[in-house]
Amino acid sequence: MAGVESEMPESPGASPLGALLRVRDVVQSDAARWLAGLVLVTLASWGRCLATGSPRVDGNYPGEGVGTVLLLVLATGWALAVVGWAGLLARPPEQPRRLIYLGLLAVAPMLPLLSNDLFSLLAQASLSAQGKDVFTSAAAYPQSRWYAWIGERWRQSPSPYGPVTLLAAWPSVLGGASAFRAEVWLKLTWLLPLIALVELSLRAFPARPAFHAFLWLNPLLLVEGAGQLHPDLLGLLLITAGVLLARRSPGLGGGVAWSLATLSKLSFGLALPWFWLHDTRDANARVRRAGVLVLCFAASAVLAYAPFWRGPETVLGQLRGLRANTLVAGGTLADVVGTVAGALAGEQGTGPIEAFDPQQHAVRARATQLTQLLAMLLALAAIVPLGLGLLRELNEDRLAVATGAFIVAVATLASPRFQSWYLLAALPFFALRCPEAWRRWWPWAALTSVAPEMANVLPRTAFLFTPWALTTLASVAVFFVWFRARYWALLPRAAEASAGARQ
Repeated sequence: MAGVESEMPESPGASPLGALLRVRDVVQSDAARWLAGLVLVTLASWGRCLATGSPRVDGNYPGEGVGTVLLLVLATGWALAVVGWAGLLARPPEQPRRLIYLGLLAVAPMLPLLSNDLFSLLAQASLSAQGKDVFTSAAAYPQSRWYAWIGERWRQSPSPYGPVTLLAAWPSVLGGASAFRAEVWLKLTWLLPLIALVELSLRAFPARPAFHAFLWLNPLLLVEGAGQLHPDLLGLLLITAGVLLARRSPGLGGGVAWSLATLSKLSFGLALPWFWLHDTRDANARVRRAGVLVLCFAASAVLAYAPFWRGPETVLGQLRGLRANTLVAGGTLADVVGTVAGALAGEQGTGPIEAFDPQQHAVRARATQLTQLLAMLLALAAIVPLGLGLLRELNEDRLAVATGAFIVAVATLASPRFQSWYLLAALPFFALRCPEAWRRWWPWAALTSVAPEMANVLPRTAFLFTPWALTTLASVAVFFVWFRARYWALLPRAAEASAGARQ
């Protein structure tokens, strides 16, 4: 037997070649690409901070050579993360918990990189925590230690954030005058509920790995939410909590969660169709649910606005802040057409972000307005089939897809301004149900929507800055990819033929 055993071929798994093959398989896996990409994005954020000496983004750019290297690292990392995520969507891991926490660990140390919004939030949170008014006007901003960190464009605008967002940002004042400590406190405050929701969703949907792959492994959530701390993360967490609560308390529990999400940022109110129609069987049930939602929203608004209330102007001022955010089209079809029209008319560029001038060239303004009207008509053309499909047959899968598609249509087409983090509001509903056309679309949307924001690692005079702005055109083009299959599939005649595999 010893002779026979000595002549048996060595097991590939026990040989050096077998070990190399295992290493190769790991490196080439979707999870490895995804995780490596997230790590590279985090490293780029630290590289930017070290190169400039500060975590501030607007008005604080590295030199052209360093910035170009950072741009290449950032673009490579983001591409790897999205490509890996696309593979994980196609083959969701049966046990996603480990990957979820590895992803959170990879992005937790991330510094501001893709936008300067964090410092506006820190300023408004610190002022409001001291009893200063940030909703009716921006008069109190100069009293904040973060005033110099706010981008020039936003120094005259009241807070566009809802009261829930400011309340949730109050712990950042524990960081004092240190940007690093303030961010650490804010991350702890926001990531702990995220972890709790991860655990609750893993228990609520143990046999739905696609739900967790789409939501918790999503690079948009991890980078723009957990990494960059955009307040849209709060809305997403509250909407997800509402989805989980609605399984036991579709009226009260879901209603409170939706109300708080809307009061964190008004765009999350677009999730209303799901919270109104979920688990209703007839018109009477929908009337009762509508009443519950109204009461939940009214009670939540009274409690959330109480620490900030200075009369109706508190709400009106917040609406003015939101309007200031969308005063000029950006990242949309109207923005692209307006820019081209302005260039043809002789307009000399758009100027740096911090030196924004609202008095744009008249030709550009007219082109932007006309194109925005067209975009709103296109959004209407996308939204109407969603409603027709629900009228034909209201079921949970159709409702989830219609709500998510409705949010995307408004964010990408109807809104005059678009940023990648606007898409976070739709994620919980596509996690519930994501037809094939949408599953193909989401990685492209994630890949292109973040690309224009990467220009923040470049000085405005850099050779690549203007060419890189063309990525906005690619992002806008993706808005229309598979348009018919994504929106019109819910039309009565097409619904059966276009339904994707249930997650």
